[in-house]
Parts: sequence; structure tokens; C-alpha cells
Amino acid sequence: MSTGLIIAIVVVVAILLVLAVMAARKRKVERERERQRLSEQAGGHRQEADLHASKAQEHEETAQEAAERAERERRLSQRHGEKADDLEQKL
Repeated sequence: MSTGLIIAIVVVVAILLVLAVMAARKRKVERERERQRLSEQAGGHRQEADLHASKAQEHEETAQEAAERAERERRLSQRHGEKADDLEQKL
């Protein structure tokens, strides 16, 4: 082989190596950007999940209070019914 051909091959190989390194760096930057984007998106989803959990807790408390009120009303109604039965029996 001639010296010129060997030099040409070495130069082409060197250029290909430089291009491969540049491409690897570019992919690394793109992966980092994507990771950052997904991290921000996950943070937003976490905030939304926390908000929904808080609202669910509030609704659960409201439902519990309503159930307690309903139970009190049922007992009161039962007592009134028993009083009414007692009064009817006295008549």
C-alpha cells in the first residue's frame, strides 16, 4: 500500500471516531433532557395525586359525618316511634 492510502485511511478512521464521540455526547444530552422532562412531569403528577388524595380524605370525612348524622336521626326517629306506640297503647 502506498503511504498516501495509509494516511487517507487513518484520517478517515480518525474522522469516524470523532463523529462517533460527538454522536454519543449528543445522545447523552438528549437522554438527560428527556430525563429532566419526565422528572418534571412526574412531579406534576405527584402534586395532582396529592391533591386528589386530599380531596378524597375530605369527602371521606364528610361522608362519615353524614353517616353519623343519619344514625342519630334514625335513633331519634326510632325513639319518636316508640313514644308514639306508647301513646297509642294508652289510648
